[in-house]
Amino acid sequence: MVISPTADRTGTIDVSPESSVKVRKGNSRSPGLIRNIDVSALAAILFVLLFMFMMLTAIPHHGVSADLPKVRHPVSIPGARREDALIVSILRDRTMYFGKDKTRPSDLPAQIREGVASGAEKKIYIRADARVRYLTVLEVVDAVRSAGVERVAFSG
Repeated sequence: MVISPTADRTGTIDVSPESSVKVRKGNSRSPGLIRNIDVSALAAILFVLLFMFMMLTAIPHHGVSADLPKVRHPVSIPGARREDALIVSILRDRTMYFGKDKTRPSDLPAQIREGVASGAEKKIYIRADARVRYLTVLEVVDAVRSAGVERVAFSG
């Protein structure tokens, strides 16, 4: 038995006498296709990622940054990360900082005594730039010794 489909003007194809199937015309919407994309969720995720990236890259550091010399076997100095650590930074242009404040070698002994009197550890951490002259570092070490502090560490 062969059934031949016949179509009329309404778009109905008659396949068998019992059933009829409706065929959609070209302008109707099909439920499987998405014609517009909601980008608000994508924008929110990108905003959160941008915010996290900005916060992670802006990690605060202690004091002034210097181009420190490279060592083969570094030793961790946990005391240098304390908030009350007495850190002297020497930059390559001979600029010196005690903590975050700019200073001179002649002012260092008084500042160190004041820091030790306020309860800081009686140890000085020196952060010297890799290109600073040895004589400049020696001036700082002499100023530290004249303040009465014998423990000196070079930190990175």
